[in-house]
Amino acid sequence: MNEASDDISGIVKQHIQAIDLKAEVILLFPQGKSHKEEIQIYVLTPQKVDFETEQKYLKACYQVELASKLNLSIYIYFKEKWHQQLSGTPIYRKVSSEGILL
Repeated sequence: MNEASDDISGIVKQHIQAIDLKAEVILLFPQGKSHKEEIQIYVLTPQKVDFETEQKYLKACYQVELASKLNLSIYIYFKEKWHQQLSGTPIYRKVSSEGILL
């Protein structure tokens, strides 16, 4: 990781990972020099995702955007569903191979 990714990682840990320390948080940085692409945050929670949980993470993502001045996308999955139902998908493979686990 470089200095910029270290900075965003610290902010994500402060706001997003703090919601549930048992959840896995993975950062996926855009490839290439395109400024239009967003940093993607994948949250894999140990419990099923309900509306309240989703809202907590969305609010935290907004705080990260304000603190970092970066555009972010957040994806929240029940960890079991992520591994069982999405394991054959291109995004699963990309997150598994290129993502940075915090």
